[in-house]
Amino acid sequence: MFALRLVVLCAGCLSVVLADTRKLDLEPPTTFAAENWEYRLSEHINPINYDITLRPYLLESDNTKRFTFDGEVWIEIEPVQTTNLVSLHSKNLEYSRSEYWEKPAAGATAQIRQITNPTQNAETDIRSFYTGLDLIAKQRYILHFKYTGLMGDDMHGFYRSSYVNDNNETKWLGSTQFQTNHARRAFPCFDEPQFKATFNVSLERHHTFNSASNTRQKSSTQTEDPDYYLDFYHTTPKMSTYLLAFIISEFAKRNDDKFGVLARPEYYTQTQYSFNVGRQILDEMGKYLKLDYYTLGNNKMDMAAIPDFSAGAMENWGLLTYRERSLLVDESATTLSSQQSIAVLVAHEQTHMWFGDLVTCKWWSYTWLNEGFAQYFQYFGTALVEKSWQLEKQFVVAQLQPVMGMDATIATNPLSDENTYTPAHLSRMFNSISYNKGASFIRMIEHTMGTENFQTSLQEYLVKYQYQSSVPEFLLNAWQKNWPEDRFNSSSVEIFMSFTTQVGYPLINVKLSDDGKTITFSQKRFLLKNDGSDDSLLYTVPISYTTSQEKNFMDTKPKLVIYTATQTTPLSSAANWVIANIQETGYYRVNYTEKNWHAIRSELVGSSNWGDIHEVNRAQIADDLLNLARAGHIHYDLTLSVLEYLASEVNYIPWTSAFNGFDFLAIRLGTDTAHFGYYIQQQTSNAYLKLGFGESDTDEALDVYLRTKVLSWRCRFGNAECIGHAKTYFKSLGSVPKNLRSVVYCVSLREGGPTEFDALYQKFKDEKVATEAMLLQNSFGCVKQQALIERVFDLILSDEIRRQDKSSVLTTLYTENNENVSPVFALVTTRFEKLADAMGGYSAVATVISNIASRFTEQSQYEDLQKFNSLNSAKFGSSATTLKAAETTVKENLDWAESKLDTFRVYLAKYNGSATISGFSLLSLLLVSLTTLLH
Repeated sequence: MFALRLVVLCAGCLSVVLADTRKLDLEPPTTFAAENWEYRLSEHINPINYDITLRPYLLESDNTKRFTFDGEVWIEIEPVQTTNLVSLHSKNLEYSRSEYWEKPAAGATAQIRQITNPTQNAETDIRSFYTGLDLIAKQRYILHFKYTGLMGDDMHGFYRSSYVNDNNETKWLGSTQFQTNHARRAFPCFDEPQFKATFNVSLERHHTFNSASNTRQKSSTQTEDPDYYLDFYHTTPKMSTYLLAFIISEFAKRNDDKFGVLARPEYYTQTQYSFNVGRQILDEMGKYLKLDYYTLGNNKMDMAAIPDFSAGAMENWGLLTYRERSLLVDESATTLSSQQSIAVLVAHEQTHMWFGDLVTCKWWSYTWLNEGFAQYFQYFGTALVEKSWQLEKQFVVAQLQPVMGMDATIATNPLSDENTYTPAHLSRMFNSISYNKGASFIRMIEHTMGTENFQTSLQEYLVKYQYQSSVPEFLLNAWQKNWPEDRFNSSSVEIFMSFTTQVGYPLINVKLSDDGKTITFSQKRFLLKNDGSDDSLLYTVPISYTTSQEKNFMDTKPKLVIYTATQTTPLSSAANWVIANIQETGYYRVNYTEKNWHAIRSELVGSSNWGDIHEVNRAQIADDLLNLARAGHIHYDLTLSVLEYLASEVNYIPWTSAFNGFDFLAIRLGTDTAHFGYYIQQQTSNAYLKLGFGESDTDEALDVYLRTKVLSWRCRFGNAECIGHAKTYFKSLGSVPKNLRSVVYCVSLREGGPTEFDALYQKFKDEKVATEAMLLQNSFGCVKQQALIERVFDLILSDEIRRQDKSSVLTTLYTENNENVSPVFALVTTRFEKLADAMGGYSAVATVISNIASRFTEQSQYEDLQKFNSLNSAKFGSSATTLKAAETTVKENLDWAESKLDTFRVYLAKYNGSATISGFSLLSLLLVSLTTLLH
């Protein structure tokens, strides 16, 4: 009763103050739900070869035909069973001839039959027709179509792109992007990855253009029109439709006898690095996999920089296509970070020559068989060439840890997702689960079965399934064949299935016995919030660990596999602490008892060299602690107590994990960041003293990256010295060191006004380096003044920012300054129709609104979102669900802040030594104290 009266008394006083494991069959499914069949073609006919001729119209003199193309295709097919029904994909094509015939014997004449009454399903893009006579199983037939198509500006299919050259002339080109289901916009085809065939491509082009395709050009002849040439290309290897590519342009090419890089002529000098690193990576990957690329059926490799490109890059066999900023390097202007991004992206696309092109996922349900390996080797393949970047460490903080956030929510999906039919489903599969989780899972398997065994299994897998399509079972079989018995081979199926067919990942709770002689491991699915996700899943998990007695952070081989809710293992000698998941090679989080956490803290704070705890494990500790507190598994006081060690941390990998976790807290604080800013200044002080503001000749790559992060955070939260250095550099805008530019540009716009913005805007208008132009336009979002916010928003609506870049520029406008969230939301919601026109549809705008709303911290913002949705959601069609989901996210975030954020605020206030604590914080502090007293 006394306690209750005390609570009432405290509340009364404050009111005055405030007045001011599931196992599945390995066999892939052979049937689908009836309502989903319509999106998939029947497997009763196989394509054998496509012979395609295309003529695009890109010149102003083409008049009404401009930005269309003429096409003609001969498709050789072979029925698996006798049938009179032919179905294939076609989208936005107008046909002038449709016919077929049985492929005649040599010297015989074909009997041509017209295709009559074809049906076209606008929803599924399936074009079907019945043949007059049955097509006999195992015989060959030819389908012949003449048609016209549109070269749109949406960066899908066979589309148009443009750039302005040094003479201020607009130059047009035609390029392709067919993944996942857009080849059907260039020619009728069996547009699914399992339907592999060979391709013969012929491209008709004006003499001012040149052409490129997957293979080498075989010949070129002048047409009846003397201004036009017809270029013929060698037959491709047997491959999927989405891998075909062609370009009609005025590009220049840097090349040797096998390898080339294409770009607009003005950018030729920027192709040297990608030309060099591309050849090296392709060679090293061939050695690692014991399959030289040039022996796979295509004896050339080109990479092309496209001005307008929807993806980051695309793995067309022998003709990789990229955004310009993702391929072009200027040694004087391109930052080391951008150069690394380019190198790893080149490695990603080149890895696809084996994983994706040579061996292809049978259907997009298994996208990770393509993208997981490409994402894995974009780090470990690049590391074979660029050895000083420590990419094996970067993988953990750039790939593994970020995907764990999505995979701990209801928004996730399993790696192998059988519920994949519609275009929306296909798009969903190209998310961080297929890429980052796929790569992280592959890395876990490597450390479980051993690196040499892993490498051998991949070599055998590629040889066995070359020119075929694959399902997860095939990969598992290849792994099992080389999986040693002493590395838990008996659990290999369960490990594989639990992490590929189930969503999410486990939280492993680790308890060291009082005498330090046994460890008890328990598992439960980790979830960031109670959002309706299934929390009952169990996983089969390979566990590595070390203790205070061993301190061996180099041996990543698992010591046990857990598959039940709880499991205990003895130790050879008593230990004071245990750390599990060595170098975070396993895909799981770890929590310990409070006693163990404090022992880890003592090592980190009280011992030299952070107790010899590996820097990747220090990063793991930071990431796990911040997410465990966020999810309510531990108290923020414990998390922040352990993380006080960061005051001595001077390495990039742990700090990246910490900054990623702090970013969530900074968002939730909204504009109430004074105490947090002081905390950041104190914690980063040692790292800042080591690195300084200027660049050093002795910098390693990770030093360069950490300096950028530390300066960005210190300047953002008001460090006067940091801001002063940035302003000084800005005065000599043309000579800012390239690796400091992101900080200097952003700080100068945040602290400045129209003068500073005009200077950067003019530099952007004059810029000839693709990576620098991107850095400049993304820096625009750092502005804080309302007039400049509106000016940047107008730029996004205009053609000055390419459609592919609008999203990233808009994102910086509300992420660089918390104060901008409400102003940008107001602009987006009052001008959403114009934004939809600029970004290509209401779906993109719905995503923008959802992303902004995820940063809301006030009830009034939530109400503004509800009001907008009630008035306008009908205009968004199916994307209205995104808007509705945003409401749920905002409500959950507000509830989270009410229950957890004030503990963080109180800690910050005490850390700051400040007596100025908000009334709400004081109430929380009293209630926390009272709870302790009651217990």
